[in-house]
Amino acid sequence: MKTYARASAILSSALLITLTASSCNKRNSMSPNPSPASVRSEMATQADVPITLTTFGNTGNRSSVNIIPQVSGILRKCLISDGAVVTNGQPLFEIDPSDYQTRLHQAEGALAASKASLCLDRMTMERNKVLRDKKLISEELYDTLAAKVEAGEARIRIDEAALELARLNVSRCTLSSPLDGICSKRLIDEGNLVAAGLSVLLNIRSYDPLEVEFSIPEQHLKALRAAMSSGSIDISIIPRGDTQSYNGKLTFIDNAVNTKNGTILLRGSVPNPSRTLWAQQFADVHITLGLLRNAVMVPEGAVQFGKQGAFLFVVTPEGKADRRLVKTGLRHENKIQIVEGLSAGEKVITLGQLTLFPGAAVNDSSTQQAQASRSIQ
Repeated sequence: MKTYARASAILSSALLITLTASSCNKRNSMSPNPSPASVRSEMATQADVPITLTTFGNTGNRSSVNIIPQVSGILRKCLISDGAVVTNGQPLFEIDPSDYQTRLHQAEGALAASKASLCLDRMTMERNKVLRDKKLISEELYDTLAAKVEAGEARIRIDEAALELARLNVSRCTLSSPLDGICSKRLIDEGNLVAAGLSVLLNIRSYDPLEVEFSIPEQHLKALRAAMSSGSIDISIIPRGDTQSYNGKLTFIDNAVNTKNGTILLRGSVPNPSRTLWAQQFADVHITLGLLRNAVMVPEGAVQFGKQGAFLFVVTPEGKADRRLVKTGLRHENKIQIVEGLSAGEKVITLGQLTLFPGAAVNDSSTQQAQASRSIQ
């Protein structure tokens, strides 16, 4: 028993010594002055920032016209290819004009006959006027002759209208473009019979300028109307899959809010002389409502979000990290406005802030790079 007790005492002492040594090693490993965290920073600046609303919409043609014949007949010739770029007044199709030329000749003959008949009726009336004055014929007979002349004059006007319509129908056998634009594919081939007012031959869309339709939440309506009262509103669009921005003007605000989704419909016009933009494209739309003067701006990467809201770290003159709760505002060109919690000229940490805590020592590599650059110069 004594031997067992002595062994237990020795084992307990050894375990206590081991735990004590481990605790001492752990305390020694936690240095009271850890090495500074390596970070990069950037100065908060003041700038004039455009006040913009961002939404998305669809591009659309300013005009879309279906080419439909006004006369029936055989489609004799197609004068353009599928997808052609056409100008206003350019011939597109020819319908066989034979029937309409025949009707034109008939109308010309009918008018000539009516004019000859009217000439005879007038001469007859003039001859009988002398007889009426001499009381050799009755007034009733003379009135009949005068009415016949008036009827002949009316028939002339009818025949002239018929002749004009016949000429118009002949001209309608050639279909021309009513606008500058781009054609769709042909929907009817040569040799087919087309019906007046029914057969759609192709579609033409006008692409310059191009329109874009989009919606914004109704809470922005007051600011939008205020901006419109001060002048025109600039917009810019970036089609999906494109990186270039295209500038234009806001041209239309709908007269009512959509009660289904609480938005209001807007329309803008964007110049498109090179036809780079196409109809029915999805596009991001930016609406400029004004200019915010002297806004404090920092890189977006400097701002983090926690339970208490947005915050960032500032490098103090002592080289420490200072955690600031901030209120954010507008975003512009990868920067974000700080409305409260920061002043222009302070250095905000943009890289390496994930491991920081308030009061942590920092090693700002941005400052070192700036000093090295100045020394080289």
